Amino acid sequence: MKRSAPMLLMSLALVAGCTSGSDPGPGAGDDSAVSSDMVQPMGGDLRIGEPWYLVGGMLESTPTTEVTLIFEEDTVDGEGPINSYSADYTATKDGALDLGRFVTSLEAGAADLERAETDLLVLLNAVDGYTTVDAGELYLFEGDLNILVYATTPPSDEPTISDETQATALEVLGMSEAEARAAVEGAEQLVLLR
Repeated sequence: MKRSAPMLLMSLALVAGCTSGSDPGPGAGDDSAVSSDMVQPMGGDLRIGEPWYLVGGMLESTPTTEVTLIFEEDTVDGEGPINSYSADYTATKDGALDLGRFVTSLEAGAADLERAETDLLVLLNAVDGYTTVDAGELYLFEGDLNILVYATTPPSDEPTISDETQATALEVLGMSEAEARAAVEGAEQLVLLR
């Protein structure tokens, strides 16, 4: 049975992703909260005037639209799954963050988007701390619990394929199925040994 190169690349990416044993980090396809031993409210650069994009958190309904948060000098604005929203805020260098009461536009939308927006606003109203990291992530906290994760770039629906996986895929192109399976299993064993 012959497989196309894109299908083989995707298969290799899935195998490598499932067997790497490494933690992809907070917000990487995981809507669970980050425990406080990983990240704590410590402050950082809120990137005044530049957007943050929602990539994860404790949302019961995951928005299917691009959700943003933009800190200005004294206000924070954003686009939710349906409506735009804004509030006053104060932040300290040590990570305290007080977001005022959010006001939103009053557009209606699909039930799933309305649930996602309600979940988001409830979490934003609970925020009392933040941390930013050099990798371009913003963690918003309620106490020591990370409840929302934002990034400097919007989330992508495109799967990411590591350089190692791409190299393995190029090696197996042109091989018989048995040879390709052996090569992929060998690459998988190397990943497990790391």
